[in-house]
Amino acid sequence: MTGSEELKYGSSETAPLVFIGGGNMAAALITGCVAKRFVEKDRVVISVRTEKSAEKWRQKGYVNVFTNTLEMLEKYPTAIYIICVKPQIFDEVVSSWPVNSRPKFIVSVMAGVPLPTLSAKLPFVSGNTTIIRMMPSVASSICASATTMCYEKNDKIENQEAYIKYAREFAECIGTVEIIPERCLNPAMAIGASSPAWTFMYIESLADGAVAQGLGRAEAKRIAAQAVLGAAQMLLNSESGFDIEKQHFGWLKDQVCSPGGTTIEGVRALEKHGFRSAVIEAVSAASKKADDMAKAAK
Repeated sequence: MTGSEELKYGSSETAPLVFIGGGNMAAALITGCVAKRFVEKDRVVISVRTEKSAEKWRQKGYVNVFTNTLEMLEKYPTAIYIICVKPQIFDEVVSSWPVNSRPKFIVSVMAGVPLPTLSAKLPFVSGNTTIIRMMPSVASSICASATTMCYEKNDKIENQEAYIKYAREFAECIGTVEIIPERCLNPAMAIGASSPAWTFMYIESLADGAVAQGLGRAEAKRIAAQAVLGAAQMLLNSESGFDIEKQHFGWLKDQVCSPGGTTIEGVRALEKHGFRSAVIEAVSAASKKADDMAKAAK
């Protein structure tokens, strides 16, 4: 079987997707790719740390759930491995991996662990192993993630193009994907994977502001969430008249701000309190934290 045939998704003959880690991010990825029929539940394998977590997965219909990572990896020696754990326990994962394993394809969903560190800390990785870093968001669960991806191209690796194609299709089934150089991954991760948390805070603040002015809580939350969704769709949908490749976001902002109106008054208040500066600092802080984690992981 060739690499491309082996990786054809949606087939009961494909290599299983083995998730090392079953936390929130793994749950989002699995939920999204199963919903899109990228993989069937019986081709998903998950390792977790406790029997309680394993039982939660089994109740959702996932039968291949393990609490012993070594046992799982020995049972699935030719799978597609997705490392989906906190960087702090990466060394523990390495110690739980069979030393005679020779995986052909590994996807890392860990922040702050660069490709050279992955290769150095996985001593069983051969020169024929493709390692891909992927940074999705929690919106993977509803197939709306803004995922970023990087890898080191190596023409000597057998079937590497097939693995890269498969990883891209995996990312596309849970949202959008941008393939970028690894040196840009940390700031991309900040806006693609971390920013949903800040956006939830922004929407919450919008709702709080309206509630303070007398609007009901439920109505305020629905209106705020839909307003943010609509604004994002206008940026991404050319039918709005906006070209995201060529035009500045301020063009759309200016269309909403009438002279002497309510919106420009709100813009003035936001600028007075450093709104844009605060957002820029948040992206910088998240990116720098990933840089620091990368240094510590060496």
